[in-house]
Amino acid sequence: MTRRGAALLVVALIPLAASSAFPALLLPGIAAIAVAAAVVLADSLRAPGRDRLQVTREHDDILSVGRANPVAVHVGLRPRAGRPAGRRGRHPGPAVDAAARPARLLAATVRDEHPPRLAAAGAIGHLEIPGTLRYTVTPAGRGEERFGATVVRCPGPWGLGLRQSSIGGGETVRIDADLAAIRIYEALARRGQLAELGVRTQRRPGEGTEFERIREAVPDDPQRFINWKATARTGRLMATELIPERAQPVIVCLDHGRLMGVGAGELTKLDHAINAALLLIHVALATGDRVGLFAFADRVTVTLPARPGRLQMRRFLDAVRPLRAGEVEADYDEALAELSRWQRRRALVVIFTDVLDPDQGQALVRQCARLRRRHLPLVITVRDPALEDTARARPADPAATYARAVATGLVADREQTLELLRRSGVETLDADARSLSPRLVNRYLELKRRSRL
Repeated sequence: MTRRGAALLVVALIPLAASSAFPALLLPGIAAIAVAAAVVLADSLRAPGRDRLQVTREHDDILSVGRANPVAVHVGLRPRAGRPAGRRGRHPGPAVDAAARPARLLAATVRDEHPPRLAAAGAIGHLEIPGTLRYTVTPAGRGEERFGATVVRCPGPWGLGLRQSSIGGGETVRIDADLAAIRIYEALARRGQLAELGVRTQRRPGEGTEFERIREAVPDDPQRFINWKATARTGRLMATELIPERAQPVIVCLDHGRLMGVGAGELTKLDHAINAALLLIHVALATGDRVGLFAFADRVTVTLPARPGRLQMRRFLDAVRPLRAGEVEADYDEALAELSRWQRRRALVVIFTDVLDPDQGQALVRQCARLRRRHLPLVITVRDPALEDTARARPADPAATYARAVATGLVADREQTLELLRRSGVETLDADARSLSPRLVNRYLELKRRSRL
């Protein structure tokens, strides 16, 4: 019932209320209420129901975890069935094209039943039909979720009653790693604006070991790159341009043990690691390298041989979709020893993990030092901003003092473990979730430029 309908019923109650002083108004008062209620009910029934409403929902086939994914709900009216011809003898008048007649806009309230575990902004709104409700959903984890129906509440033509209809059935949507980061990277790369993302793509002269072309020399070219044969043949000073070697293996090692299930902002460290790995794989495949996957917790769970091509990205997404942080610690000794047997050719081994204290990280330090004999290990860790904020905050009470002491100890132990890795000659990268992806891409490109692989 609308406010106008409620006002009509209040007016109809006046004779009934006056019947206490004037008994003759009792029956007219009851009749007035009955008539008002019937009018409101009739107006509600004349409002568009599910037989006349059309609802379509639009969103990406795959939603990105941790991103505000747009959803659009289009609400419209089906055309009425053709009316019967007029009575015989009446002039029909000029024909009017129904499509050319402007549609009457109908104010309505729309609520889209999004998955409960997806944080939504603007899923309820007022619009004129035909119209579109636009809102966003932000998933906090990977997997599958299910949308429900769309609830539309329409007023009747007199504005007295309301009619509510649930339209559409359930719809399952898949949630994967942050694919939006790749689209942003591609858009900035086409415009030559990757610096906005924090990625440095400039190439220094003479970097690399693989031949690309012979060109005219410039004053900045080192003498060792002067091509004397081409110079003698052309009569102009020529130089050989080299690029980083391509078709090299890059193995993404994902630890999904207990520590990777800790939250770092809105997502877990595992989800942040997968998002960063996704952008790294995209860049590595674009530069011509081959990418593989090795996932482990207390045992090896997923292996994906290193391959080139865009199809490898889809294989990676399919492989990491069921991965969840476990309840046990990662077994570095077993997993990384199996990695050495599984990957024989020298490769860049990017290990996404987390460290707690030096005792727990001894196995990681030992196995990474062993990996250095054949591979180039790069250990990636995700900082927890809440832990660092607690360690820096000024305590206001004894409980906050204790929390700061614990947080300070954890941060110090973590730094000590990372320092042990660096002293062992292992490349490390410790970053918060906001800067992890661009810093990882920069480190990969730097290793390529320096021909460390």
